[in-house]
Amino acid sequence: MNSVVSNFDEGVLDKINTSSLELLNETGIRFPNKEALELFKHHGFKTQGEMVFFQDTDIEKALKTVPDRFELHARNKENSFVIGDNSYRMAPGYGPPFIIEPSGEMRQSVLEDTHKFCKLVQTSKALDFNSSIVAHPNDMPPETAHLDMLLSTMLLTDKPLMGSTSSKQCAQDSLEMARIIWGNTDKPVMLNLVDSLSPLQYAQEMIDALMVYAKAGQPLIVHSSCSLGSSGPITIAGSLVISNACNLAGICLAQLINPGTPIVYGLGGSPTDMKTGGYINASPEDAKHTAIVTALSQYYNIPCRSQGALTESFSLDYQAGMEASMMLSTAALSGVHISLHACGTYGSMLAMSFEKFLADEDLCCAIKTLVKPIEFSEDAFAMDLIKKLGTSGTYLLESHTAIRCRSEFFIPDLNIRTIHSKWLEMDPRQMDQRASQLLEKRLSEYQKPDIDPAIENDLIKYLEMKKK
Repeated sequence: MNSVVSNFDEGVLDKINTSSLELLNETGIRFPNKEALELFKHHGFKTQGEMVFFQDTDIEKALKTVPDRFELHARNKENSFVIGDNSYRMAPGYGPPFIIEPSGEMRQSVLEDTHKFCKLVQTSKALDFNSSIVAHPNDMPPETAHLDMLLSTMLLTDKPLMGSTSSKQCAQDSLEMARIIWGNTDKPVMLNLVDSLSPLQYAQEMIDALMVYAKAGQPLIVHSSCSLGSSGPITIAGSLVISNACNLAGICLAQLINPGTPIVYGLGGSPTDMKTGGYINASPEDAKHTAIVTALSQYYNIPCRSQGALTESFSLDYQAGMEASMMLSTAALSGVHISLHACGTYGSMLAMSFEKFLADEDLCCAIKTLVKPIEFSEDAFAMDLIKKLGTSGTYLLESHTAIRCRSEFFIPDLNIRTIHSKWLEMDPRQMDQRASQLLEKRLSEYQKPDIDPAIENDLIKYLEMKKK
């Protein structure tokens, strides 16, 4: 599975690494956080103000303690999974504050939208875990909105989840709510996204969150990216160097705090629109970063994360399908371990769509089928059946076909597979309209997963107490 789409040979990876180490040693990374700076000083790192400088040996030592794989535990043990093996795991959109309706209207997302998306995640055949901010609820106070989102995902799904990294308090609340469910956090139960701030720095709240989760031994996605030509060099090679340098510095901090903290390596980069100065999402350059993140994670022997089914489009049109397919296919064929934003996002991750969420599910299932290893068992070769039928008969009536007919092929929920005359008779024919029908069905058939009533009550009490 781990065959990279683009040919990044060892020499190129060595050059990216040595250039990153040169930046870390000579230019440094800005860490505007007193506790982090004191920790670096305690371990003998050179600092100047908020800048921290790294020796090659500092990075090498940190990388040695990062596990090459780890298990992420779910409330329902059957939904737990390993990150770092040959599996490809997916989560929905992360962070959008808006919803785009099939009409094209864009509105602010509310808590009810979060609830609906959690129900879709729980019933999804494609998604393996939920994101921290699948749709930001603008009808909730910003200081406590993370509590509402966490409660929603903890009660409405029993799949693995992500914690909040918006602030130190958000991270601490996430861990406290996790402890209500699991009793402790001595195993990975919550995946947490920490982004650097290009160029060559981390925001204080990200450092705070990283330190809270690292102390608890909870896995961190350490992710860096830049807008090529504005917040980073216009060239992909240049963007890789500054983003990789930031990642290595963040990984080093996590390992100083708690050696062995699980890490997922994430890296991205998108062009700046030279006409408007805007950020361009889901471009070929974006996809190339998705491909190389796997090569670099293999170079450092760390699990990796990529972007998902992203698009610049604001409707369920050809552009949305083309861009989402390019991004997700590149990730899958490169051997990425997990993807965020795999379902539902429009317009540079600005908005979520229920209809695109369901369309992306078909894409995700198709992609997972694409990378699934081909079966070469004796039964799959079907030699006895081939010899039996020879040049006569039909395989359609054989038990071998009947047993496998519901599981052998990818069967889409939304894509049309019919003849033209029947297509003309279909109502509705448009995918967004068919997705709206499927949405109603999915939500009406949703069943809340079992949870100990005492745990549910404690989670609700914690939220109520924190909101006072």
